[in-house]
Amino acid sequence: MTTVDGTAAGDSRSPDHVTILLVDDDETWARVTSRLLAGHNDGFEVTTAASLAAGREAFDRLDPDCVVCDYQLGDGTGLALLESVRAADSDRPFLLVTGRGSESVASEAINQGVTDYIRKDQDDDEASVLASRIRNAVTSYRTERALERERQSKTALLDILTGAASERELSQQFCARLVDQRGYACAWLGRDRGSTETVPQAVAGRESYVEAIHDPGKPLPAGEPARLALDRDESVLARLDADGSDAGAARAEWEPLATGHGFEGAIAVPIRHDGVRFGVLAVYTDDAVLDEGERRAIEEYAETVGYALTNAERKRSLIAPRPVSVRVHIDIDAVPLGGLVDAVADDEAIELVSTVPRDDGTTLYVTEIDGVAPGTIEHAVMDTDGLRAATRDDSTPPLQCEVVVTEPTPEERLATHGVGVEETALGGGTVTLSLSLPDDGTVSTVQEVLTTAFGDAEVSTIRTGRARDAPTTDCEFLTAMTERQREVLRHALDVGYFERPRGTSATELADHFGISRATLSQHLRTAQRKVFSRLFYDHDAE
Repeated sequence: MTTVDGTAAGDSRSPDHVTILLVDDDETWARVTSRLLAGHNDGFEVTTAASLAAGREAFDRLDPDCVVCDYQLGDGTGLALLESVRAADSDRPFLLVTGRGSESVASEAINQGVTDYIRKDQDDDEASVLASRIRNAVTSYRTERALERERQSKTALLDILTGAASERELSQQFCARLVDQRGYACAWLGRDRGSTETVPQAVAGRESYVEAIHDPGKPLPAGEPARLALDRDESVLARLDADGSDAGAARAEWEPLATGHGFEGAIAVPIRHDGVRFGVLAVYTDDAVLDEGERRAIEEYAETVGYALTNAERKRSLIAPRPVSVRVHIDIDAVPLGGLVDAVADDEAIELVSTVPRDDGTTLYVTEIDGVAPGTIEHAVMDTDGLRAATRDDSTPPLQCEVVVTEPTPEERLATHGVGVEETALGGGTVTLSLSLPDDGTVSTVQEVLTTAFGDAEVSTIRTGRARDAPTTDCEFLTAMTERQREVLRHALDVGYFERPRGTSATELADHFGISRATLSQHLRTAQRKVFSRLFYDHDAE
């Protein structure tokens, strides 16, 4: 498990702590240099080895942050040890020291991937130089590793956001990543149900713990970190050793639950977006070494989950008895992204992976661009009004780039009218928007909104979903119900109301139909009673 600053959460050492393996067959020099290095930096922990064989054994056993090795050893050379180190880690800091100032030795060392090459001396000033170079090499190494982990993490989160087929699948993938990639013993995501109940929607790791704290219809146990986070509406870092914990006196009430499942610490963060709280994200660890960096990392996860759940809610809100699929075409030059298309010369080279209208009125486009140099994209973005680049990943083709559009976009205009865009495509000099609308009466509104903002908007396809059409008259279960009862029952089934845990609440269902919760419950009870009566007794039960 790692924090955002790259320090292992399971490691109690500070970021200034550096483990050094010093290898030299001159034991006197090694002993003196070890003492001088420790004197220059309190964070240095030096282990010595007096031969090539001992150096290899010590490296495998200690996995040090840095290796400092003499060129000439009694049973080989430092370059032989360098070869072993590079086989394990191509970037681990390796400093070669020697009393021989041979240019050929330096050249050979550099060619084989040595990090630095230093003349040997027992002078205190020379030890100071060696200590400085060790610190610089280790800092650079750790920074590069942290940046690589961050890049991989963002790529993985993007894959989840763009690849998850449903809200439940998306939540499960987030929790699984926290356990599999960040090393937590358990992670779960709970949705608010009413004023007190929190229902687990996704769990990874030790599911038995979540089963133990969840009692249907009741709040979470007092002192449980997720309960504290929801009650306080702020993130909570809880540790059984009490140091650095903000769980307060309630820690004693949580302790039996935690120790019973092997936990020593936890972080819980409310999930919210756009003024709406969805629930809570909680993670648990087998060690108590949690810090503010780890808390910030989980808070960032929760923010991402909030964005994702908001988009999922918007898509789900478009479910209606007769949904309509619509394609709308707009001239590419009428939208801000047109400048980027012109810059790459071939609009077929740009694929929009994801589009996210944001709270501040901007729109985030995640693009994949093939056959174009990264510098070309950066210049195109800088030269186009209303565009700015967020991040770029050119590690593997095609080039992936996040572009923020600060001017109005079709997606942003439609979002303000409650319309979600399922897909945006570029091609043939046009932008094609694929929409899912509640009913065919909304098509004219969409066309008017887009035409007003971007010129002529041409609707090319209108397709009504047959699955939502009125039921056939030969189904006794459905004909026994009123049209409204059928609508409520069908929508409840579609959005997971009858699943465990529920995909939606009665309050959310009532809001969807614009009726009170009591009226909705009456419709559901009557519809279910009629279905069961037909099934078991073959007559209506009014």
